[in-house]
Amino acid sequence: MPRCLCGLQLVSLWVCLAALAGAQSNADRFLTDVYTRAHDYDLVHQRIEVGVFSWDSLSFDGRVTTTLVVRRPDLADVVLDAGRRLQVRKVTEGKAELGFDRAGDSLVIHLARPAEFDDTLRFVVDYHGKILQGQGLYFFNAESGRWGRQVYSGGGTDGNPNWFPTYGGAEDKLTWEVVATVPRDLTVVSNGRLVSDRPAAPAAHTVHWAQEQPASSYLVSLVAAPLLKLNDRWRGVPLAYYLAPADSTRARLVFGMTPGILEIYARLLGVPFPWAKYAQVTVADYFGGMENVSATTLADWIPDRLALLDRPWYTQILLPHEVAHNWFGNYVTTANWASYWLNEGFAQFMVGQYWRVAAGETAGEEAYLSDYAQYLDDDARRRMPLAALGSNNIYPKGSLVLRMLRLELGEQRFWAGVRRYLTRHAFANATSADLQRAILEATGDNLSWFFDQWVYRAGHPEFAVAAAYDSVARKLTLSVTQTQQDTLHADSTGLRYSVPTVFQGRVAIRVGTPAGDIVRQMRLRQRAETLTVADLAGPPTMVVFDDENRMLKTLRFDQPTAWLAAQAAGAANLWNRTWAIGQLSGRTSDAAAGAALVAVAGGGSDATVRGLAAQALSRFPASVALTGLEAAARDTAATVRESAVRALAAIRTPDALALARAAFAHDSSYAVRAAAVGTVAQLDSAGAHDVIVEALAMPSYRSMIQTAALAAALHTEDASLVPVLEERLGDQPLVAIALAWFATHGEAGALETLRRHRADERAWVRRWVEAAFRQARLPLDISAPGSGD
Repeated sequence: MPRCLCGLQLVSLWVCLAALAGAQSNADRFLTDVYTRAHDYDLVHQRIEVGVFSWDSLSFDGRVTTTLVVRRPDLADVVLDAGRRLQVRKVTEGKAELGFDRAGDSLVIHLARPAEFDDTLRFVVDYHGKILQGQGLYFFNAESGRWGRQVYSGGGTDGNPNWFPTYGGAEDKLTWEVVATVPRDLTVVSNGRLVSDRPAAPAAHTVHWAQEQPASSYLVSLVAAPLLKLNDRWRGVPLAYYLAPADSTRARLVFGMTPGILEIYARLLGVPFPWAKYAQVTVADYFGGMENVSATTLADWIPDRLALLDRPWYTQILLPHEVAHNWFGNYVTTANWASYWLNEGFAQFMVGQYWRVAAGETAGEEAYLSDYAQYLDDDARRRMPLAALGSNNIYPKGSLVLRMLRLELGEQRFWAGVRRYLTRHAFANATSADLQRAILEATGDNLSWFFDQWVYRAGHPEFAVAAAYDSVARKLTLSVTQTQQDTLHADSTGLRYSVPTVFQGRVAIRVGTPAGDIVRQMRLRQRAETLTVADLAGPPTMVVFDDENRMLKTLRFDQPTAWLAAQAAGAANLWNRTWAIGQLSGRTSDAAAGAALVAVAGGGSDATVRGLAAQALSRFPASVALTGLEAAARDTAATVRESAVRALAAIRTPDALALARAAFAHDSSYAVRAAAVGTVAQLDSAGAHDVIVEALAMPSYRSMIQTAALAAALHTEDASLVPVLEERLGDQPLVAIALAWFATHGEAGALETLRRHRADERAWVRRWVEAAFRQARLPLDISAPGSGD
């Protein structure tokens, strides 16, 4: 996160505010807005000129012309965020040279005379940048067969001030130009409109881009790489897909989904696409995606046709998430980093909405189920509110809270509130309170209770439910208790996040009976409540708590196996079906539970529940599980077949091994074959050599089959694979790690292999080998085997 770099007086003020805020609740901190940085000016425009790039020294020359408007009288100094590795040569205003000082990651510019309120200032900073890899910019030299020479920016909440002086906070929006001079073979992509592309001696060109609509400086982008451009169009908006030429055959298949995503978002939001173009730019060795305005930067993991069978993260999540940022994060931007969930939570929520509209309700719920699993992991590590500085759950919990908000308001009113939020804060900034106010104005609903418990406070309801059926009165009674505890401690500033004793909300209870289902609504207002469902036609056949999954929660509800089986097979909401499968999976001695899972694995209503049922069968005896796993291994969905093949590893029979070997030999899915490698190794360590050797050389998306083979090699401890691993050293870093593992387990040949390849002619292999030596603490000097690195 960016630090407050606003001069000594403002830093002191910030410290005082933080101290005062220690006694405040989290909601109070947002109400008094202690998180938004103070600064003395409005940044209006920057012209960022860069060139003389050196890929060997990770350096470049820069010149930034800044225009700003003063926001207080008698301003003597202007403070910009500028990484300490930027070596400022001079600062000029017109023909006059200005004094300056460096203070950590700040550049303090001393004006020739104090400026007055509303004055416009324009000055130029000339500098030389010498960066650490990945801190602001990424430099990559050409590596044959891997990628061409390139340089690109990382952006994000604190990256851009490391390559040009600016104001790094999200709350000040500006327009800008990027002018880059690079070798002629590199394509330059940046934000906004291409102004010009002119030759520059020697063997270079200067490319000028202009971002003419205001946005935050963390969204400034620079990419210079040997890229091919594919053109597309949606509703008159130019679309461009930039990628390595070798990826051109798969690009249309993947990026061709972009117009459809844009169309669905535009229809749902009722707000036009706000930018002059939309480019998606792939680069080497990147972590995922960055929503740089009108020019998203993406990892170059473009799936091929077979990889799409496995529903990869790239197309299922990454692309629709980044497209959503055109509205959420770029058009309307968080006012401070403590409200960052408004950017990322909305973008993640829109993924589920895209799939809901494009492929049906269950497809949308699958996205939210993935968010739910991620949220529980995050919450287990550290329980934090959604709106908090450094919150660890802004993606998944933000998505799930917005899903709940849509269910609370209903379709029309929810999108009306979102539309008001977007239009009210267009090309500007917003807080959680602004979203709450927009909903109030659009719908008349004051949702302060909702925002208090789900946005400003931590945790979720932990329900314990018990059911009792009175056969004489034909009445079902449900006792519902919230068991969550508020055990969080204050941090060093005195701030203590809190967990509500009672989460309010509405849930639906569905009771299955011989005459059909009965649904009752229950408004939760107390820690312990009771619901009675009378006049049932007979004993319940199924009881579903929170039928629509309206509340983010955990649930303990002991039920008869028959109820769970009915819920796993027929509950309306995906979460409830998966919850029932989870409950059945623990009943390994119950034949009825096993039979229910076999039935779902072989004929469940959607791939998610079939796959989860197959996973659950791994805990059951082979006599119960194998029939269901055989059916799941033949499923039309690759994700189900993958789950089945993984589950076979626990079914230690010849039939299970034969199924795994057949999947490796014949399945069209990379993920299924990768699972099969692991299963074969676990079921037949002594006989897995042939499969591992074949898998090590088998190409696949993101090397998933080879990676599975490396894990299998370590599991089987098959040292005869060392020469095969040496042949694959140039494929990926994990090969060197595997060799290092063999070396640390007494295989001298593996150590000798690694030592030889410290001088490999391929630079990337040398890097990977050195990293393996460091990680495994292997001795570098063959003459001194007892020495350490």
